[in-house]
Amino acid sequence: MSAVPYSCGNRLLDALPVRDLSNLEADLTIVDLKAHQSTHSVGGAIKHVDFPIDAVLSVVATLKSGDTIEVGTVGSESFVESDAALNSALSSRTAFCQVDGRVGRMSIARFEERMDTSVAFARFMRQNLRATLFSAQQFTVCNLKHPPLQRCARFLAMTADRVGRPQFALSHEFLAIMLGLKPAGVSDAAEALEKMGAISYDRSVVTILDRGILERAACECYRACRDSFAASLILA
Repeated sequence: MSAVPYSCGNRLLDALPVRDLSNLEADLTIVDLKAHQSTHSVGGAIKHVDFPIDAVLSVVATLKSGDTIEVGTVGSESFVESDAALNSALSSRTAFCQVDGRVGRMSIARFEERMDTSVAFARFMRQNLRATLFSAQQFTVCNLKHPPLQRCARFLAMTADRVGRPQFALSHEFLAIMLGLKPAGVSDAAEALEKMGAISYDRSVVTILDRGILERAACECYRACRDSFAASLILA
């Protein structure tokens, strides 16, 4: 674990009023995560809350068969474990790193203390939970109604937003899991986006070449979810 203090990078924390930002760096430690590294385990005690800076985390549900299915993706607009904001002591899902990067890690004790003592902090966390719920519902509709090309464009645009850069590592196999597609379906969608000039996808590295083309190729769910999280960063 790095001893470097938090300065900025998680949009949810950075939106806090100035008075609530005081001593925030003392509450957080920067942690570097690698792809597939676990951060929370289903049924395990919640010991910390992670606020992604440029890492992307995946939240998955595990079936009795042992199969895992992604139920959420979390980046710099949010935090994990969201159950902590609902006064739960145990994780209801497993979370792991999807794209390498950094998170600001806060102990559960300090998180609970801030929830109790800072009205703005607690309000932002709960507003963010509403945006997360909205996105989960929107993605259910998306996966049922929108074609693979639009869903792939939506996912890549959201990932670029979360990491804050136009290039990131993401394997075809992992993208297939995220989109609920077979690898061949992901390849077809990615190749179509490459032909449009939106991206290049080589050796599991995605590079956004033209953000405008990518966003126009994405379904309406990209903008709906982006706007929902943006609204959650305004103190109501």
